[in-house]
Amino acid sequence: MIDHLTHLFKYDCWAMERTANSIINLEEILPNAVRILSHIISAQQIWLNRITGTHSNITPWDNYTIDESISKSVELTSKWINLFEGSDKAFLEKRIQYQNSKGETFTNSIKDIATHVINHAAYHRAQIAQHVKRANGIPAITDYIVYQRELQK
Repeated sequence: MIDHLTHLFKYDCWAMERTANSIINLEEILPNAVRILSHIISAQQIWLNRITGTHSNITPWDNYTIDESISKSVELTSKWINLFEGSDKAFLEKRIQYQNSKGETFTNSIKDIATHVINHAAYHRAQIAQHVKRANGIPAITDYIVYQRELQK
């Protein structure tokens, strides 16, 4: 499972870069698309902080430039992978108590949080693709299977 999660975070970073480039390639940058891209990054950092017990002032809707989002995506991918390195199944099953942005307290396993982070990003990348398409741009193809095919080349 650890190898699988590591692989998914590498895929996520690949997909984030493609998504960012689809925004960059537009004739006019779309603020809403950039905002959603920033949200993905902020959320990934917030979840990592919850797991590591790191306090920060990051909010779910912090704003980053496209270049900052790409850079932070690479940095966060490395941090998530480092978190998993040398871990075992017990680590993934460890339950983390946290408060959401509304102040409500929840407890979830690290495995479930990591899975959520990947799915959350994919959901929002689809929103960005819709924005890009409406702006007559070419949405990024970020399907996991495409990533796998590229690895096999």
